Amino acid sequence: MANTTRSIAIVLIVLAALSFGFPAIDADATLLVKTCKKTTNALLCLAVLNVDPKSAYATTEHDLASAALQVAINTADHNVEVIHNLAKDVQGTPEGGALNICLGAYVDAANDLEIDARPGFDGGNYVGARNLVLGAKGAGGRCEDAFKGINKKSPVTNIDQQMTEHCGVAGELIGLLIHK
Repeated sequence: MANTTRSIAIVLIVLAALSFGFPAIDADATLLVKTCKKTTNALLCLAVLNVDPKSAYATTEHDLASAALQVAINTADHNVEVIHNLAKDVQGTPEGGALNICLGAYVDAANDLEIDARPGFDGGNYVGARNLVLGAKGAGGRCEDAFKGINKKSPVTNIDQQMTEHCGVAGELIGLLIHK
């Protein structure tokens, strides 16, 4: 029974990979699926890696972790830009104050990812890189908390969730490299 359930799960993951638009299920895509199955949410892992089309051509877990880290970096940079633009229009209001907290959290996260995590990862310091990525994962939560503090709905909940998810997947994939 367990083998049947496991086989069905594998088929569903492969079908999910196909539905996300990966070019082909070949040896490299099989690596992608097998690697994502090692994470806590294989479908989310596949979705995050699909953000970077180059991940479909990865040949190692290192390549996949690197792609996920780049997705996290790009997400942080994008979120800084979005929040900066929103904050310009509401300075001097409670919403402006909350957005400034968000902006600070994302600038810190982007710096941690670009200035420290990427070079650490590229230099083989996977523990340090993973810790920085998991720290950056909290930027979205800090932003959401800023809006809760003024009893307002956050206008950036969706990008906060993306940051949490993208950093979570990157952290898990980098974690797979620690014992190698």
